[in-house]
Amino acid sequence: GQRGAGEILRGYEDSMRLMVQKGHLPGVASVVLRKGQVVHSLTCGYADVEARTPFEMDTFCRLVCMTKSYVATALMTLVDEGRASLEDRLDKYLPSFGGTKVLLEGASKAVAPREPIRLRHVLSHTSGIGYPPDAGEEPEGEIATAYAKLREAARTGEISSLKAFVDRLAKVPLMNHPGQTYEYGFSMDVVGRVLEVITGKDLQRVLEERVFRPLGMRQTHWRVPDRDLHRLAACYAGRATWKNLYGHLKGKAPVVSRKGMCRIDGDRAKESGWRQGRECRVKSGGGFMGYTAGGLVSTVADTVHFVKMLMNRGVAPSGRRLLKERSLVIMEQDRLKKSWGKGSACYLGNIGVFREGGKEFGMGGAACTYWSVDRKDDVACVWFTQHVDMPEFGDVKGIDPKRADLWQAVYDAVRSKG
Repeated sequence: GQRGAGEILRGYEDSMRLMVQKGHLPGVASVVLRKGQVVHSLTCGYADVEARTPFEMDTFCRLVCMTKSYVATALMTLVDEGRASLEDRLDKYLPSFGGTKVLLEGASKAVAPREPIRLRHVLSHTSGIGYPPDAGEEPEGEIATAYAKLREAARTGEISSLKAFVDRLAKVPLMNHPGQTYEYGFSMDVVGRVLEVITGKDLQRVLEERVFRPLGMRQTHWRVPDRDLHRLAACYAGRATWKNLYGHLKGKAPVVSRKGMCRIDGDRAKESGWRQGRECRVKSGGGFMGYTAGGLVSTVADTVHFVKMLMNRGVAPSGRRLLKERSLVIMEQDRLKKSWGKGSACYLGNIGVFREGGKEFGMGGAACTYWSVDRKDDVACVWFTQHVDMPEFGDVKGIDPKRADLWQAVYDAVRSKG
């Protein structure tokens, strides 16, 4: 028979509880919005399995690449004010990029780019700037090696400011001519620096004043003070990832309370790379300096404020307009050329698809925090855990992926009769 919306969402809840029970997830918090209002929320399991602290709506989670959405939003507020244009050349704000060359794969020498990098290129990851390979993988070639060294220098504190990081990045050749290919990478870190140059303020203040405060996001920060450490989720990974990160340290063994779930980013909250005093000195607008550094921490509750603004076409929950409606249309447009293959990427995020054939746009991060908006159905989802190697639902015995997947469940619930 036809399942009603309530039954469909209960199926999702049961699946999450089972995932936690079986030790495949530490804990989860999620929210579903319809027509701008919260219609479903769930918290289950632990934020910190070892300390037995429950996963809540205000648990601090590492956003990693989800940080990019807020940086893009801040830039668009400056575009709205006429202080920047997406057609502006990058070297107008960052002269160090004026001399950046292009080194194509297999080429013996670097050449001048066919066109200058523009702000729209860095916003959509089509600038030619990439990322180094993940921990445990050897970088191949001059560019990847330079990226890996840069990331390591940011992680260790050798590079201690965003300005220094971006200036060094400008010396690395581009992987391709601007606008030619989609290359996920440090582009948003560059946007973060552009924000600092235009406003004369540091990235933390820019995001605070332009995005977080207007949206009432009081729990989104670059670091966690000691008094709030009990609210910071632990971050988990599979054994292979743990080995890539810590295998070189003699005598170190992973903290494992559930099979296949090893703690990374410190064995306790005090050792986290997001604890105040230990945080990454480079405010990474891209959010990723490896799994254990860079990017914002935030909560499901705060993310809901941001998503409500998007659903409300630029108007913050307070009633104040944050973005022009026209700007949101620009931000949501898919920027990938069809010839580049499947998937989609817009200025707000580049997750591709949340559901086979789905038309949502949204963003996520490596530690598995996600938000998405579906304009057609006027629904949105926020889903957080902290596990970088979370298993696919379809690979878990006793779990029906159609029921466990929040995006599928919401899609079915909207179309159900009950």
